[in-house]
Amino acid sequence: MRLCNRCNVSVDDQHDYCPLCSRPLGNRGNSASEYPSYAKLHQETAVFTRTKLFLFLTISAIVLSITINLLTLQLNPTLWSAIVTTGLIYAWVIVKDTILSKAHIGKKILFHYAILALFLLVIDIFVGFMKWSTTYAIPLFGMAATFMMTLLAIIKKSLWHNDIGYLLAMFFISLCPAILFIFQLADVIWPSVAAIVYSLLTIIGMIIFSDRQFKEEIKKRFHF
Repeated sequence: MRLCNRCNVSVDDQHDYCPLCSRPLGNRGNSASEYPSYAKLHQETAVFTRTKLFLFLTISAIVLSITINLLTLQLNPTLWSAIVTTGLIYAWVIVKDTILSKAHIGKKILFHYAILALFLLVIDIFVGFMKWSTTYAIPLFGMAATFMMTLLAIIKKSLWHNDIGYLLAMFFISLCPAILFIFQLADVIWPSVAAIVYSLLTIIGMIIFSDRQFKEEIKKRFHF
C-alpha cells in the first residue's frame, strides 16, 4: 500500500496519485494490498436453450413432413406438407416474435395478423381455393387486429402517438381484400368494405378524441 501524506489515507499500489487530492503518493510500503484482484467473468452464450430447442424441433418437423409428403405423393397427390410447414412457421412466429419478443405490442399485432393471413391463404389454396380466406377470414381478422390496437390506444393514452403508425398500416393492409375482390379473388365485397370503414373510423376517432401530442404526430407523418 502507498500512503498519501496530505490525506493520510492508504491507496493501492497500482495508483501513483491520490484519488482525493491528486498529489503524488509516497513510496510503496511492505503491507499487502487490501484490494485483491478478481478474475474476469466471461458470460458465455448458452448452448442449450428452450428457444433453440423449439427451433430445432420446428425445423425437424418441417423436414419430416416434407419428406413423408414426397414419399407418399403417389398415394396421396396432395401437397399437405405446405399446410403443415406454414402452420409450424406460424407457431414459431407466435413463440419467438410474439411471446418472447419485447417489441411494441402494435408491431406484434400487425406482424401476427400478416402471418395469420398468409397461413389461412395457404390452407385455402391447398384445399381447393374456395376463397373463404380472401372473402371473410382476412378482412374480419383485420378488423379484429384493428380493434385490439384501438383498445391498446385507449388503455395507454400517453402512447397514442406510437400507435398511429401501426393503425395506418392496418388501414392500408385492409385495402388488400378489396383489391382481391376487384381481381375476382374474393366472392363478397362487404367484409372488405367493413374492414376499410372500421379502420378509417378508428383513425378519425383517434384524431378527434386524442390530445395535442397525437395531432402533432399526425402532422409530422403527413407533413401538414
